[in-house]
Amino acid sequence: MKKSSTKQLLMNKTGDEIQVALVEEGRLVELIIERPESRRSIGDIYLGRVHKVVEGLKAAFVDIGQKSDGFLHFSDVGTTNEDYRALIEDDEDDDENGAGDDGDDADAAPQTARAGVEPAAGANVKQTARSGSKTPSADEQERAEKRQSYTQLIAGKLKPNDSILVQVIKEPISSKGSRLTSDITIAGRFMVLLPFGGGQVAVSRRVIARKERSRLKKLVRSMLPEGFGAIIRTVAEDQEETLLKQDLEKLLGKWTQIEEKLQDAAPPQLIFKEDTIISSVLRDSLTSEVAEIVANSPVIYKETLNYIQWAAPEMVKNVTFYQGKLPLFEGYGIAKDVESIFSRKVWLKSGGYIIIEHTEAMVVVDVNSGRYAAKREQEENSLKTNLEAAREVVRQLRLRDIGGIIVVDFIDMLDQKNAKKVYDSMKTELRNDRAKSNILPMSDFGIMQITRERIRPSLMQRMGDQCPACGGSGVVQARFTTINQIERWLRKYALQHSMQFKQLDLYVSPTVIEPLQNNDLKTELKWFLQHMLFVQVKPDESLRSDDFRFYSRKNNKDITAEYGDI
Repeated sequence: MKKSSTKQLLMNKTGDEIQVALVEEGRLVELIIERPESRRSIGDIYLGRVHKVVEGLKAAFVDIGQKSDGFLHFSDVGTTNEDYRALIEDDEDDDENGAGDDGDDADAAPQTARAGVEPAAGANVKQTARSGSKTPSADEQERAEKRQSYTQLIAGKLKPNDSILVQVIKEPISSKGSRLTSDITIAGRFMVLLPFGGGQVAVSRRVIARKERSRLKKLVRSMLPEGFGAIIRTVAEDQEETLLKQDLEKLLGKWTQIEEKLQDAAPPQLIFKEDTIISSVLRDSLTSEVAEIVANSPVIYKETLNYIQWAAPEMVKNVTFYQGKLPLFEGYGIAKDVESIFSRKVWLKSGGYIIIEHTEAMVVVDVNSGRYAAKREQEENSLKTNLEAAREVVRQLRLRDIGGIIVVDFIDMLDQKNAKKVYDSMKTELRNDRAKSNILPMSDFGIMQITRERIRPSLMQRMGDQCPACGGSGVVQARFTTINQIERWLRKYALQHSMQFKQLDLYVSPTVIEPLQNNDLKTELKWFLQHMLFVQVKPDESLRSDDFRFYSRKNNKDITAEYGDI
């Protein structure tokens, strides 16, 4: 299949698994995978029950019916919580709270639509602390006091066993529960509806033309029912009033369904499920740059076609049903890119490579030249490899959906101007990433630090199982170390059962049995002569190479922990 310089959306269904690939210039840059047992929960709305409020953490833990309680930080609780509770408990008094600003700031982000919340103040206080200022101004002190007052207000409003309407903004990761917000938003194709937005209307920063920004704000504000707010998305630019109105009506219809379901709901309960993976991807990724949308499933093809006919009729011609002989991803030449997701090493065209290592706290990326360059060419070669690595690192972050702290160890360079070029290149590449990120310039040691928004576990965590041999560390204990541990165990056991001729069964990994059998003197005979114990060694494939189990043959009881140090 010929490589294209434009974007393609490839929708592949195999059994119960759906894979959606975003391809740019013939290379895979994003892969979204959904299985029945791991459906996405971002955007889902729950009626939850407050489990406990921890003022020290400035957060509440909310039971939404998942394995772990959700985490609701006070900064994600608007004073509009009273409005939500009024929907749930009709007999409860509804306190009047400030509706916030009118929303005339065209650069307002979704978070600033919270009624009564002052994120800007909190952000400035935090920034002041980071900059090392020891004497905050009177204005900054006032903001800090307001933020403290707001924290106490929220802590007073949230009480254990209270019902609260919340939305998932970050999926559970490891043992942590979902991150929640009570500022409900419902995303559409052209706008995001804020049910308690207090009439605020904001426009995406990417809509640059002032005239168009003004048109969109006036248009949407005239359509919104009283009390509702909206954020106008970039794709709404130059769209007709009819399409915007249709999108708003669909969003208002969803909110009506939520209100109706709340009447008889009892926490914890799912109130609203986000759109299917296909609709979500089309809603968020469909732009004029997408030249081809391909599906290999009749059901997905029909759903895609229906959505495109409504959202972008001019792009219907770009939708095709794949009937090639090869599997879809192989036909479009990205099968190897998909397989590379689980590889530690990623090769660069220049001959260099990057190594990606996951740790508990962060992801570390090591850049290597892969070949020797003459000394006079070393700086030039290092710059070339680092620039190529910067592009590939960002592609891998998007492809593997890696979030949190990322540390990149680039090849050392002597010229600070070259370090600046690598930093600028990394910043440019990150602009194409929909996930929010922050980046620091390269340090004197060639280290660059990045933080990337993490709203769900990485693709490797979701699609991979922990290695049973190494437990996820990537290194297994040497077999002879395990044998030494076994022999220490036998010495301890023999000291307590001297000359009793006990019969034991020893279970070990098949990989450990091999060196035991290669000794000149049979191991089982050696142990009998040393300890007067009858030990029979048996393989157990479920055991790791650093593990072993002793059983008493008399009653088939596991006695390993009684005498060992495992």
